[in-house]
Amino acid sequence: MTRTRIIASLFVLVLAGCSEGAPAPLEGEATAASRDSIHLNAADPKLPFLKIETVKESDAGALLNLTGRVAFDEDHTQRVSSPIDGRATKLFVSPGDMVKAGQQLILLSSPQVGQLQSDAQKAVQDLAVAQKALDRAHKLMADGAVSEKEVAQAEADFRKARATLGGSGSQLSALGISASDPTVSVALRSQIAGKVVDRGAMVGQEVRADATSPLVTISDLKNVWVLADVYEQDLKLVQEGAAVQVSVPAYPDQKFPGTVAHIGDVVDPASHTVKLRCNVANPDEKLKPEMFAKIELADAGNAKAVAIPAKAVLWDSEHSRVIVDTGNNVFASRIVSVGPEVDGMVRVLNGLKPGERIVTDGALFLKQEMDDQ
Repeated sequence: MTRTRIIASLFVLVLAGCSEGAPAPLEGEATAASRDSIHLNAADPKLPFLKIETVKESDAGALLNLTGRVAFDEDHTQRVSSPIDGRATKLFVSPGDMVKAGQQLILLSSPQVGQLQSDAQKAVQDLAVAQKALDRAHKLMADGAVSEKEVAQAEADFRKARATLGGSGSQLSALGISASDPTVSVALRSQIAGKVVDRGAMVGQEVRADATSPLVTISDLKNVWVLADVYEQDLKLVQEGAAVQVSVPAYPDQKFPGTVAHIGDVVDPASHTVKLRCNVANPDEKLKPEMFAKIELADAGNAKAVAIPAKAVLWDSEHSRVIVDTGNNVFASRIVSVGPEVDGMVRVLNGLKPGERIVTDGALFLKQEMDDQ
C-alpha cells in the first residue's frame, strides 16, 4: 500500500507539471466528478497517463490457480504426549532420526506408576473376594438359605470388581508395564514409522498429561498434504480425484503432482470459501510443512475464467473495486469480488464481464479524486 501511495503521489506531480502547459478546457468541457464516477474532458492531461485494458475471458481458465500451504499428512503423523505426569529421564531420539513403529522415544519416571500398580493389585484381590462371595451366594441360594436380592447384590459386586480390574489393567497396558513390574519408569514409544521432525522434550523436564505441546512429533514426509481455500463460485471446477500441480517458491522450476483428496462440506461465512485438501507425493522430502504453495487444478468442466491484473484492483476497508471506462471519457468505480493474487493476476468472481474496459494504471488517482468530491 505504501508503494502504491508513492506512485500515486508521483503521478500527481507529473500531472501538475503537464497541466502548466496544457490548453485551457473548452467551454462546456470542464471536468465533472462524483463519489462514484468522474468525467474527463478530451484535453485533460490525466488521459495520456491512464492505461486502459479490455476484460477478456481467458483461455487459461481451464486451470484454477489457488494459493495454500504445505502441511503434515495427518494420517501418517504422530504427536507424542504422556498419559501420566512425570519427569523425562532419558531421550532416545533426536530431530532428523528415522524411527520404527514401537521404538522407544522417551523414558519417564513417575510416582503415579506405583499408585496404578497398587490399584491394580488391589483390584485383583477385590475380584477374588467378589468371586468367592458370588460362589457362596449361589450355593446358599440352592439350599434356600439366601434371598434372590442377596444373590443379585453379590453378582453386582462381582461385575463392579471385574470392571475395576479391567480399567486398571488397561491403564498399565497403555503404559507398557504390568502390576508386578518393579520399575517405576515408563517408555513412550512411536506408533508409526517415520522421521522425528520435532522434539520438544529435554532430559529432566517435568511432563504433564494435560500438556498441549507434544514431546515428540513424528511424520512420514514421503507424502504431504497441501491445503487451500476454494471460493464457492469455483466449486463447480473442483472434483475429488482431480489432478493438481503444486509449486513452491523454493523450487520455482519444479512441479509436484498430486490429487484432490477432500473437498470441505462447510462454507466459511466470512470468506465464502471451502477447505480443499490435496495429497502430494514428496519422495525427496523437498516439500516442508508450512511452506507457501501454489496449486494448479485442471478444470474438469473446461470452464472459462475472467482474470485481470492485480494492480487494477483498489482495496478499501470494506470492498475491492475497479475503475471502469464507460465511454466518452467517463470513468466509474465498481465493486467487484476477486480471488487471491497469482502471478500478478486475480480471478474475477463477479462484478465484471468480458468486453468491459478497466483502468489498470492510474486507477488509484481517479478513485482519490472521486473521493475528494
